[in-house]
Amino acid sequence: MNNDSSHGNMHPAVKKIRTASKAGLWGSVGVVIAAACFVLASPWRFYASNYTVKMMLIVATVLTVGVVSSVLLTARKRVPQLRQTDGLDAKLCGYASYIGGMYWTTLLAVVVTCIMAVLSAQSQLLMLAMVSTLVLFLTYPNIYRIKVDLGLSDEEMKNLFGDKYISDEGKD
Repeated sequence: MNNDSSHGNMHPAVKKIRTASKAGLWGSVGVVIAAACFVLASPWRFYASNYTVKMMLIVATVLTVGVVSSVLLTARKRVPQLRQTDGLDAKLCGYASYIGGMYWTTLLAVVVTCIMAVLSAQSQLLMLAMVSTLVLFLTYPNIYRIKVDLGLSDEEMKNLFGDKYISDEGKD
């Protein structure tokens, strides 16, 4: 069975992986750009007390460090576990759950950080949101990353992605 997306019969877990990663990544990029435009170019400002601004800076910093470290630590633990899983469907479903959790959680953290940036008029918070978004770029699951992360064979990749997957065979 050929699950090439041009035929419309892609594996449901691959669809979930693509949906979560695209929505999380591009949603984060869009939110950061919108917040940056508001904070840096808008004539309107929200003015908070010094205490509130300091607390927002602290909360956003802790949130960003928490998200980035959890993404990195989870990848270090979860990917080898998924590689050991028996069965392609189980691997793909586990990977879809892992990617969905990572991308949706990071998007939520970016939205919260950007809201705090707008409410406190602090452009420093935009840097924190950009760092979280950068992690999404670095962990983006293209088809070759999926192959490596899950330890899939060339045959499994051809079945999942059809002609989109280009094998290393014969490139000596």
